[in-house]
Order: sequence, then structure tokens, then C-alpha cells
Amino acid sequence: MKNWKKWPAEKLSMRTFYVLIAVYIVVFMMYWFVGYTRPFADNQNFNAPLFTDAVIILSYSLIIIGIGITIWAVIRALRMRGKGESYINNIPVKKINYSVTIGVLLLCVLTFLVGSSSNIVINGTHFTNYFWLKASDMFIYTSLILMTIAIIAVIYGATKYTRRK
Repeated sequence: MKNWKKWPAEKLSMRTFYVLIAVYIVVFMMYWFVGYTRPFADNQNFNAPLFTDAVIILSYSLIIIGIGITIWAVIRALRMRGKGESYINNIPVKKINYSVTIGVLLLCVLTFLVGSSSNIVINGTHFTNYFWLKASDMFIYTSLILMTIAIIAVIYGATKYTRRK
């Protein structure tokens, strides 16, 4: 652990992945097995698990860290590419970087505008927050569209890939 800065990216990412998996396993085991059947104070028909706050805090912190790392990586990649080579091995990497970044941002804006803001009922309570209703639809629609694009790209790449002799 002393020379973690010298580790290859694969080793560092795998260690990070294992730590995250371990933390999630511990938190969710505590959630399910410690105080899960506590009755909710306002309505005895619902459960109020003891470690609900831990799950929420873990999820929020992971989202915030992920967004922060994503922003840092995009800024770093754009700065490093800045005035550097725009073609590597005859591949227009600069255009690809800018296209993907701008495309995802435009997709997020578009799905936010298209998303529904109609009220929903959760556990008998009306949820009416306009921004969060639109934002949740944005994340759902954007992830579905990007997963569909990824599946299509994999299928296209698998069917069109031929080795030259």
C-alpha cells in the first residue's frame, strides 16, 4: 500500500472496486439483518429499517464522488488534449472526445426537457417537486438511451469485425 501511486491503473481500479463492494455488502447486510422489521412510527403497516440513513448517505456520497471524479476526468482530458495531437493512429481522438462530451450533455438537457413533471404518489404521499421529477426522468431516459446505444455498438462491432491477413 505504500507505493499505490506507482500501481498500474488496472490494479488501482480493482482494489477500489473491491473496497466499494465490501462497504456495500456490510452496509446492506446491516440494513437487512439489523432492525429491518421495526415498525414505522406514523403507520404501523410500514417498516422503518434502522440503517436506512446509512444506505441513503452511502448512495449520496457515492453519487457525489462519482460526479466529482467525472468532472475532474473530463476537464483533465480536455486540458491534456488541448493543443496536442488531434489524431492518434489516424483516429480523430480530439473530435471523438468533444463529440461524446457535448453529445451526453445535450442528451441530458433533451431528456430533462422531455421528462414528465406530473405528480406521483409514494406511500400515500403526493410527490410534487417539479425539478426532481424532471431530473429523475432525465437520469432514467438518458441511461436507457446510452445503454441501447452501447448494445447497438457492440452488436455492430461484433458483426462487422473482420481480421485482415
